[in-house]
Amino acid sequence: MKTKAISSLFVLFAIAAGIVAMTPAAFADHSEVTVTPVAGSSAMGCEETPEGCYTPSTATVDLGGVVIFSNTDSMVHTFSAGTPTGTTGEFETSMVMAGQSYEWTADVLGEIDYFCMVHPWMIGQIIVQEAGALTAEEAAAEEEAAHAAEEAAAHAAEEAA
Repeated sequence: MKTKAISSLFVLFAIAAGIVAMTPAAFADHSEVTVTPVAGSSAMGCEETPEGCYTPSTATVDLGGVVIFSNTDSMVHTFSAGTPTGTTGEFETSMVMAGQSYEWTADVLGEIDYFCMVHPWMIGQIIVQEAGALTAEEAAAEEEAAHAAEEAAAHAAEEAA
């Protein structure tokens, strides 16, 4: 019986350690993010792929954090807040030549669409959040880890009884 209880506690500890190792997103740093165009995005078609025309296609940054728009492509691009039907003014990089970059300090909360004026099919989104806030994916991972820990504890208690 004593061996069974010790084994159950060991399993519980191993599960808890595994859960902690799987949830580093809960401590993610959103003070800086770099956005780059996908290779070949100057030709239509990237907008139809799952990853879109920018990496990442949706980026999250804290209010006061820095977004680096880095043109790693061989073509000139712009990173312009808004949509191809009109700009919104949060940021405007003008032409960013290949190998160059532009930095913007996030000074407004919310979801900001952006696009390339030269290649208007290239669209992305910046999500500016309060510092320390979790993204939807991070919150889901944290909730899943907590649920798994509860189940493991309940199972270990059953085994020990």
